Amino acid sequence: MTINQTSSPTKDIAMVFQTTNLFKGITCPEGEKCRLTNCIFAHNLQPKEGDNSIHQISQTLKKQNVEVKPVLQAATQKHQDESARATEPPAKRRKITTVQSTHAYPSGSAPRSLDRPVSPPTKTNTRTSGTEMGMFSSQAKSHAGHAFSAKGSQGNSTAPLETLNPRLIANDPVGHSKRSVLLRLLHKEMVRLNDGLVARQKEAGPQFKPGLVLDQNEVVKLALDEEEGLAKGKKDVYMNVIKNRIAAYKKMKQDEWIVHLKSTSLFQAKIGMTAKPSSGPTLDAPKEIVTGLSPAEELAVAKFLVVRDQKLLAPFGYIPTPPTAKEATEAAAAVEASKNYEICDRCSARFQVFPDRDSEGRLTSNGPCRYHPKKKIYPQRTKADIGPREAYYPCCHELVGSVGCTVAEWHVYKAATPARLAAVMPFINTPENGNPMKDKHGRRVEAVAFDCEMGYTTLGLELIRLTAVSWPHGEALLDCLVRPLGTVLDLNSQFSGVWPEDMANAVPYTSKDGILSPIPPPQPDGSSSSSPPPPSPALPMAKSPQQARALLCAFLTPSTPLIGHAIENDLNATRLCHPTIIDTAIIFPHFRGLPFRYGLKMLSYKHLGRNIQQEGAGRGHDSLEDARATGDLVRWNVKERWNILKAQGWHFSDGKLAPPPLGPGKKGEVEIADELLQKALGGKRNSRESGNGNSIGSLKQSLDRGLKRPADDEKQNLTVAYLEDGSEEDGNA
Repeated sequence: MTINQTSSPTKDIAMVFQTTNLFKGITCPEGEKCRLTNCIFAHNLQPKEGDNSIHQISQTLKKQNVEVKPVLQAATQKHQDESARATEPPAKRRKITTVQSTHAYPSGSAPRSLDRPVSPPTKTNTRTSGTEMGMFSSQAKSHAGHAFSAKGSQGNSTAPLETLNPRLIANDPVGHSKRSVLLRLLHKEMVRLNDGLVARQKEAGPQFKPGLVLDQNEVVKLALDEEEGLAKGKKDVYMNVIKNRIAAYKKMKQDEWIVHLKSTSLFQAKIGMTAKPSSGPTLDAPKEIVTGLSPAEELAVAKFLVVRDQKLLAPFGYIPTPPTAKEATEAAAAVEASKNYEICDRCSARFQVFPDRDSEGRLTSNGPCRYHPKKKIYPQRTKADIGPREAYYPCCHELVGSVGCTVAEWHVYKAATPARLAAVMPFINTPENGNPMKDKHGRRVEAVAFDCEMGYTTLGLELIRLTAVSWPHGEALLDCLVRPLGTVLDLNSQFSGVWPEDMANAVPYTSKDGILSPIPPPQPDGSSSSSPPPPSPALPMAKSPQQARALLCAFLTPSTPLIGHAIENDLNATRLCHPTIIDTAIIFPHFRGLPFRYGLKMLSYKHLGRNIQQEGAGRGHDSLEDARATGDLVRWNVKERWNILKAQGWHFSDGKLAPPPLGPGKKGEVEIADELLQKALGGKRNSRESGNGNSIGSLKQSLDRGLKRPADDEKQNLTVAYLEDGSEEDGNA
């Protein structure tokens, strides 16, 4: 049995829209010109008397379960006037912004809010006219104020609200999901530390600095800033660095958190840099380096750190003995024969140097220098990586091989070999000095920490600033600019901190200048004053590197410990061979051994809680700040070294350091020196015992094989030993 079912188009349309009637309250856009048999829009729809467009729209929105509240009386009257012109069909439906009003509703019955909450609409590009903004501004502000009051502490923050979601960056190191997990862990520890400061503030009262306590939004922003900085700047080792940072926060105490918080841009922007220090003692003062020793005793322990023989360090740029005049002459002849062609230290282009300028006034050939100011890094590999990841430059996030993002006028170079350096300016050994200069308090200078800044000239990388401070007091002995021998190509201001205006405003150095210190002396705890320094006078300028070197040697004798970080760079810049050096790059060795080294900035932050060489300041490095940080790092190491020696039985007798009685488990001076030697050279990394019981695979033995030294000469290459009364202990003893 077959049943034929037929239906008309009109009936089908009616079935579709019969139950909804979505468009029955809207006038047909075609009006009288509509030719549809069954139009879904309304025809012959006349406004009822006493009705208005606002009421019509509100009824339509009520059917769609949208909460509507009355508007201002002026707006209602305006829409009533416009309802008289409702015979013309509207062009398009306008988006209605609903606001609150206290006026009566035209229908005579107050509208009732829906029982369920209504989510706010998503943001669109719909523009609001100035009239509408004027009507709705007061009500919008009241709603915003109510929303912030429900958030508690967030209402006090003027910073924009951010969610705990990692910020998007180019070249994501590990993926968004892993970053989210690590960010939550980082934020959790920051919240714990901040809660501790909240309780501490209640106990301390008004003496506690209010800017140290953060609200919820500021803690989130601090976590986002730190995670983003690590993701951008440490992409190749992101996972290791952020895990170590989280572990450090877990172990961090309140005082350490305060020191770290003060160094953040969030804290500085919150309290302002012009805030005056409190007259009373503050609870966020920097850590004081307490060794428990007198200055003379600190010097005695510091002599354990002295490098007695620098020959083994020659492959890493150290020059233990001055090159001969013959070697310097041969190097100068080779430069002349090559017609001063060099390789650019920045862009690796080959160019020619014109020390006296050429006929066109150029100092170098081959056009301007286009380079990347930061070194390339390799993205950290993950388990999901099946192919190689290309290296890129963090300055512009461009891949290696791309055109440089920075342009300089001239190409630059540096001479690295001892003979080339001696051809420009001869090396000297530290001369004997029977009457060394004293500090401004009349005290004898027992040790000197110094730092140099270099700039590029037509003769290579030359000395342009020299700074020396006394140790362990940290008072400035010498701080002057230096006029280089060659014509300046680039002062390297981004790192040297010496700018053209500094050189232009410098005054000639004379013997009457004495000891100059452009910033206040350190406090008794070793830290600088928190108040901003007064404007410093123009630095004096030594007329030549030879004069600057003579000023430094006036405080030195061959047995005076000279302290520096990667000190070979500073010694080579001054063309000085000093037999008694303490290098913080050696006493804080890299776990991979030389030539890898930790930076002074990282060491200062890790051990001193001090931020130096801040890029945000825009003035480059400060050699006086770096010299003091280097000296304080040695004091920190002396404190740790003395704790070890004291536990082994070392003690002071009549002001001199005396070894413990030798016995089972006791170590003498030679054994301690050997341990320090292995640690300084990284000899314990990946070393293993060979079949005959000898340790193989150490960096030291690798260097011996490379230099073809006999095994029995091993201990004569470099020893770190205790020196008593200036006498040297034989390394073979």
